[in-house]
Amino acid sequence: MQKIATVMICACLLSGSAWAFDPVRHEKVALAQGAPMQKLSGKIKGYATVEYSVTAPVGGKLAIRLNSANTSAYFNLSLDGADEALFVGSRDGNRYQGDIAAPGRYKVQVYLMRNAARKNQTASYVLEIGATGT
Repeated sequence: MQKIATVMICACLLSGSAWAFDPVRHEKVALAQGAPMQKLSGKIKGYATVEYSVTAPVGGKLAIRLNSANTSAYFNLSLDGADEALFVGSRDGNRYQGDIAAPGRYKVQVYLMRNAARKNQTASYVLEIGATGT
């Protein structure tokens, strides 16, 4: 009985470490109000994500567009440290425009939906980010 319990605990620990492995690449982006949109290109595969930390001037609008041939590629937008996302790509689409009302860093996370991630699919993408004037 003790051997079975030991084997089950080891199996749980090993499977837990596999689920915990979620590679996230971090990038920083600084936006100037009125400057042309920045084009950031990259590639994600499986459960890997890219997280852009964006600083933008308060008072304008933040515009974000994601282009990818993989229809399961999306982005989420949140204020750094917030509990809830401002924009959820899988629900709201691949374009966002909204006011920059709060100072701080915004987090843009590019990811694959679970259906594509579990098949270890790859998505090349171009993320366009810009801050427009008031």
